[in-house]
Amino acid sequence: MKKAVLFLMMGVCVLLLSCDTDIATSENQVIEGDQDQKKNDRSWYSGKEYFLVANRGSATVSVFNAKNTEFIKDITLPDPGAQPTYLAHSRRKSRIYVGDFINKKVVYYDSATFELEGEIDIEEGAFHMWLNDRVGQLWVNNIVSKTTSVIDLNTNTVIETLSLPVNEIPELTENAVQHDVTISPSGVAAYVTILDGADKSYVVMYSTRTMKYLKHEEVGGDAHLLPVGYKLYVPAQNENKLTVFSRFNLSKLGEVPFESTHGVANSRRFIFTTGIGVNKIGVLDRYTNKVVSEITTTYDIPHNLAVNRRGTILFLSHSGGTATKVVFYRIKRNGQLEEISAHDSGTNPFGVLSY
Repeated sequence: MKKAVLFLMMGVCVLLLSCDTDIATSENQVIEGDQDQKKNDRSWYSGKEYFLVANRGSATVSVFNAKNTEFIKDITLPDPGAQPTYLAHSRRKSRIYVGDFINKKVVYYDSATFELEGEIDIEEGAFHMWLNDRVGQLWVNNIVSKTTSVIDLNTNTVIETLSLPVNEIPELTENAVQHDVTISPSGVAAYVTILDGADKSYVVMYSTRTMKYLKHEEVGGDAHLLPVGYKLYVPAQNENKLTVFSRFNLSKLGEVPFESTHGVANSRRFIFTTGIGVNKIGVLDRYTNKVVSEITTTYDIPHNLAVNRRGTILFLSHSGGTATKVVFYRIKRNGQLEEISAHDSGTNPFGVLSY
């Protein structure tokens, strides 16, 4: 009897200890894509892979082959003077979504044929966006209107418009504005950075079910976001530091110094970040939270990053009013980067996407 009780207690302990690991593993698989998503995306099913970049100054989105880095085509947005800023992809809907900063809308295309399918009216200043197929939502920050649009992917309509959480964060000033946004791999929570002056940002956690505020934490100025497994990486450019939070409750797990850290992406073991003001790319080991390598970029203002499915190629946009360059790097097994090729994609290459 005693042996049976002992074995039962040991089983419970193992189960409890493995919960976080199991949750992180299963949710990280959503980032890589579940079987339902794969079956519904014709580009995935065909074996094709793409890198996309929004050329904010050219009203175009450039499409590249994510296996060999070759240019494929340009997509021109439908409205005169359009300013495409950021992009998102739905495997289940086989669509890509493009935010138009000027024309108060999100435009969406077939992700295999790149044919225009429709548009969704939002508020002004479409900026960072993030999509999660599991919860069926696309979140877009409108930095001119100072709102966040929550879009239902099944109806292609705005189901909620969130204003700044001034009641929950009464210290917000008139300078406060929503900036970056992401959704947890499970789809349970969304996170928005609110920038408030040069030295201060807030990471705000929302429920995707109720759209209600849950919690917030303060970090340094110009903060961005990336969820990986059970962690939430928050690079703050003006603080020269990435803060690592638990995405379940925003408890602080660690810090990684990196000068001018800004754009952020991941590939299995590694986290990549741009040193936007110092022309650097840093590579972090996400298990040790240590910088394992860094390189100096060929061009100025390294901004946003994306990684292909196999984790072998890193895609980088160099932004600025007259900038045109995007650069591809080979990711080696030890985390070292090696430049493969560079292209002129359009004026002011901005947000990037991989699928």
